[in-house]
Amino acid sequence: MRLFEPVTINGTELRNRLVMPAMVLNQATEEGFVNEDVVQHYAARAKGGVGMIIVEATGVLDRKSGRLLKIYDDKFIPGLRQVAEIIHEGGAKANIQLVHFLRISRSGWRETPADLSLKDVQQVVDDFAGASVRIREAGFDALELHMAHGYTLSSFLSLIGNNRGDSYGRSLEGRLRLPTEVYNKVRSEVGRDFVVGCRVNADDFVLGGSTLKHSRAIVTRLDRLGIDYISVSVGGRPEDGPRYAGYSGSRAMPTSDMPDAVNVSLAADLKRQVKAPVIAAGKIPTAALAESILQEGQADLIGIARPLLADPDFPNKAKDGRLKEIRRCTYCCKCCVLDRNFEHVYCVTWAGHDKRKSCTKE
Repeated sequence: MRLFEPVTINGTELRNRLVMPAMVLNQATEEGFVNEDVVQHYAARAKGGVGMIIVEATGVLDRKSGRLLKIYDDKFIPGLRQVAEIIHEGGAKANIQLVHFLRISRSGWRETPADLSLKDVQQVVDDFAGASVRIREAGFDALELHMAHGYTLSSFLSLIGNNRGDSYGRSLEGRLRLPTEVYNKVRSEVGRDFVVGCRVNADDFVLGGSTLKHSRAIVTRLDRLGIDYISVSVGGRPEDGPRYAGYSGSRAMPTSDMPDAVNVSLAADLKRQVKAPVIAAGKIPTAALAESILQEGQADLIGIARPLLADPDFPNKAKDGRLKEIRRCTYCCKCCVLDRNFEHVYCVTWAGHDKRKSCTKE
């Protein structure tokens, strides 16, 4: 199977083409430090046979954000180094998603790109750059810039999210300015030999938002800049409801009533625009379906998130032909509800199976 063939991204070889995308667990300490539960979560998925693990969205700034991992200070390096080491011990490559997020209040007020001063905008660049240096020091093989959903870089890229009237808005060139500056500064800090990828929205799936037409131009620019891979997502825009509650959110995390591979055609379209490897994701529940996506040339790698919550050993079982042993994700979205409520994210299927103390906490 092509799915289990090695693939190389900017000199870094993955043992197969299965990728675990970033999934926020809400399991870190309140301050954003790694704890034993976080370590064991990634240890299990690395041992399960996935090619690359992208550690959950990790905050590059000092801002209250629940139990989200942080990397805005050197004090977070030791814990994240432990995560990178445990992933390597399991045979996977260690990646981590870096995220910058705008302010939001309990009243419903949400900061927008227009609220940021030019000094604030430059601070975003500096925050990502500082975090990237720490990530390399922590021993990771790669980092991913979060440019999707409702976060800062995505909001600058989005037609509906970016309401600035200066050179950081108004046009495609303006909307691309901050993500471009972030990428260039990060690249200058980590070097050409370090894998730097990004996650982007192919479509915002909200009225007035960016569509495939706009994302084609965005990924083309990122490809020319030298991005090492593009992970394709969709939706997740806050204009459609809080915390992935509306249709835009459901497309980001497809539900049981949606067809399998619901977002793959969008990834396939963007793949035709770029030379960089493309990761497709979004309700790909079986190895057979993943293989067909690769064989048809719709993507270069396959992202499976919730299936790895349901069964960390999914890759090894699929590779060995033990398909009946795989505990399949039913896309019930219990994990999505937990995420929306800032509770510890876990899979009810796996929690009912694994009686070990470290997993019953999930």
